[in-house]
Amino acid sequence: MTRFARIAAEQAEALLAGQDSVMLLDTRDARAYCQGHDPRAIHLNDLNLRTLLKVTPKQVHLIFCCADGASSPDMAHLFAEFGFINCYSLEGGYAAWKARPQQAAKTRALRARQAAALLG
Repeated sequence: MTRFARIAAEQAEALLAGQDSVMLLDTRDARAYCQGHDPRAIHLNDLNLRTLLKVTPKQVHLIFCCADGASSPDMAHLFAEFGFINCYSLEGGYAAWKARPQQAAKTRALRARQAAALLG
Protein backbone atom coordinates (compact mmCIF):
# COMPACT_ATOMS: atom_id res chain seq x y z
CA MET A 1 0.00 0.00 0.00
CA THR A 2 1.39 3.39 -0.95
CA ARG A 3 1.10 6.16 1.55
CA PHE A 4 1.15 9.91 1.56
CA ALA A 5 0.00 12.45 4.09
CA ARG A 6 -2.32 15.40 3.78
CA ILE A 7 -0.81 18.41 5.53
CA ALA A 8 -1.94 21.95 6.30
CA ALA A 9 -0.12 24.99 4.93
CA GLU A 10 1.50 25.63 8.32
CA GLN A 11 2.91 22.09 8.39
CA ALA A 12 4.22 22.49 4.85
CA GLU A 13 5.89 25.77 5.79
CA ALA A 14 7.51 24.10 8.81
CA LEU A 15 8.84 21.31 6.60
CA LEU A 16 10.29 23.81 4.13
CA ALA A 17 11.89 25.79 6.96
CA GLY A 18 13.25 22.80 8.89
CA GLN A 19 14.47 20.34 6.26
CA ASP A 20 17.21 20.58 3.68
CA SER A 21 15.73 18.01 1.34
CA VAL A 22 12.25 19.34 0.62
CA MET A 23 10.67 20.17 -2.73
CA LEU A 24 7.47 22.16 -3.15
CA LEU A 25 5.90 20.97 -6.41
CA ASP A 26 3.16 23.14 -7.90
CA THR A 27 0.88 21.05 -10.11
CA ARG A 28 -1.35 23.88 -11.35
CA ASP A 29 -1.43 24.76 -15.04
CA ALA A 30 1.21 27.10 -16.46
CA ARG A 31 -1.07 30.13 -16.47
CA ALA A 32 -2.01 29.76 -12.81
CA TYR A 33 1.63 29.15 -11.87
CA CYS A 34 2.75 32.27 -13.76
CA GLN A 35 0.04 34.37 -12.13
CA GLY A 36 1.42 33.55 -8.70
CA HIS A 37 3.45 30.92 -6.91
CA ASP A 38 5.78 30.50 -3.99
CA PRO A 39 9.32 31.35 -5.09
CA ARG A 40 10.51 28.00 -3.70
CA ALA A 41 8.04 26.06 -5.85
CA ILE A 42 8.91 24.04 -8.92
CA HIS A 43 6.25 23.91 -11.59
CA LEU A 44 5.51 20.21 -12.07
CA ASN A 45 4.39 19.60 -15.64
CA ASP A 46 4.52 17.04 -18.44
CA LEU A 47 8.00 18.24 -19.44
CA ASN A 48 9.71 17.60 -16.10
CA LEU A 49 7.56 14.88 -14.51
CA ARG A 50 9.53 11.95 -15.91
CA THR A 51 12.87 13.55 -15.00
CA LEU A 52 11.76 14.24 -11.43
CA LEU A 53 10.57 10.65 -11.05
CA LYS A 54 13.89 9.30 -12.31
CA VAL A 55 16.51 11.54 -10.70
CA THR A 56 15.01 12.78 -7.43
CA PRO A 57 16.26 10.81 -4.41
CA LYS A 58 13.44 8.72 -2.92
CA GLN A 59 13.93 10.14 0.59
CA VAL A 60 13.34 13.78 -0.42
CA HIS A 61 10.23 15.30 1.13
CA LEU A 62 7.80 16.19 -1.67
CA ILE A 63 4.96 18.63 -1.03
CA PHE A 64 2.38 18.71 -3.84
CA CYS A 65 0.27 21.82 -4.30
CA CYS A 66 -2.66 22.13 -6.72
CA ALA A 67 -5.26 24.88 -6.99
CA ASP A 68 -7.60 23.79 -4.20
CA GLY A 69 -6.29 20.53 -2.74
CA ALA A 70 -8.45 18.25 -4.88
CA SER A 71 -5.87 16.92 -7.36
CA SER A 72 -2.59 17.03 -5.43
CA PRO A 73 -3.42 13.77 -3.58
CA ASP A 74 -3.34 11.99 -6.94
CA MET A 75 0.17 13.26 -7.67
CA ALA A 76 1.36 12.45 -4.13
CA HIS A 77 -0.04 8.94 -4.59
CA LEU A 78 1.72 8.57 -7.95
CA PHE A 79 5.11 9.52 -6.51
CA ALA A 80 4.54 7.20 -3.55
CA GLU A 81 3.82 4.41 -6.05
CA PHE A 82 7.25 5.11 -7.55
CA GLY A 83 8.88 4.55 -4.16
CA PHE A 84 9.07 8.04 -2.69
CA ILE A 85 8.69 7.73 1.06
CA ASN A 86 7.90 11.33 2.10
CA CYS A 87 4.98 12.52 -0.03
CA TYR A 88 2.55 15.18 1.12
CA SER A 89 -0.56 16.74 -0.37
CA LEU A 90 -1.21 20.33 0.64
CA GLU A 91 -4.73 20.61 2.05
CA GLY A 92 -6.60 23.47 0.45
CA GLY A 93 -3.99 23.81 -2.30
CA TYR A 94 -2.55 27.12 -3.42
CA ALA A 95 -5.59 28.97 -2.07
CA ALA A 96 -4.67 27.81 1.46
CA TRP A 97 -0.98 28.40 0.80
CA LYS A 98 -1.57 31.97 -0.30
CA ALA A 99 -3.84 32.65 2.69
CA ARG A 100 -1.42 31.32 5.32
CA PRO A 101 0.19 34.68 6.32
CA GLN A 102 -3.26 36.20 6.65
CA GLN A 103 -4.36 33.28 8.80
CA ALA A 104 -1.26 33.60 11.00
CA ALA A 105 -1.94 37.32 11.48
CA LYS A 106 -5.56 36.57 12.41
CA THR A 107 -4.42 33.95 14.91
CA ARG A 108 -1.91 36.36 16.50
CA ALA A 109 -4.59 39.07 16.74
CA LEU A 110 -7.03 36.64 18.36
CA ARG A 111 -4.40 35.53 20.89
CA ALA A 112 -3.57 39.15 21.68
CA ARG A 113 -7.27 39.93 22.28
CA GLN A 114 -7.61 36.85 24.49
CA ALA A 115 -4.52 37.82 26.50
CA ALA A 116 -5.81 41.39 26.89
CA ALA A 117 -9.16 40.08 28.08
CA LEU A 118 -7.44 37.90 30.68
CA LEU A 119 -5.32 40.81 31.91
CA GLY A 120 -8.07 43.38 31.53
